[in-house]
Amino acid sequence: MQVQLPKEQEQALYKHVSDVLSKAVDNVEQKANLNTPWIKGKKQACKWLNVSPQSLNKLMTRGLPVHYLDDMGICFFNKREVTKYLLEQ
Repeated sequence: MQVQLPKEQEQALYKHVSDVLSKAVDNVEQKANLNTPWIKGKKQACKWLNVSPQSLNKLMTRGLPVHYLDDMGICFFNKREVTKYLLEQ
């Protein structure tokens, strides 16, 4: 059995599904910090690069760009700088 919707309802349903999916993708991107150029902390950097903490530390000693907030004990990695560094190696 096949159900055929009138064109107007089909278009409205398509638009609704498209809007829901678009909002879901935006939500996932926001939660995963995909839209931000910064990574906070070594743990997140390891996750983003898919490397172990030991490998990240080696990369840092070899010159991987990292930004520290000494008074807070927090480090940040700029995704663009990290990508550029890795491509130049």
